[in-house]
Amino acid sequence: MAEDITVERVCAIVEQAILVAANKDTLSAPVGPQSRMGEPREWDSLSFVVVFNAISEAFDVELEDDDAIHLTSIPTMVELLQDIAA
Repeated sequence: MAEDITVERVCAIVEQAILVAANKDTLSAPVGPQSRMGEPREWDSLSFVVVFNAISEAFDVELEDDDAIHLTSIPTMVELLQDIAA
């Protein structure tokens, strides 16, 4: 699984999840390696739940509520997923 955890893949999954949650075709800004909640502006508390579930499903991991703090930015998501895979 660790080899599947790339910044690019996490960004793509998060961007797609936010698009679905916002019911939009495009976002106010792309999701990139340093993106975090609020950047793009569509990444809000409502889309957070969709992002949480998308990450869990995409990487086939059981995330706990306590993991939520790590799912507010791309860097912390990647770090959490790499820790889980280790």
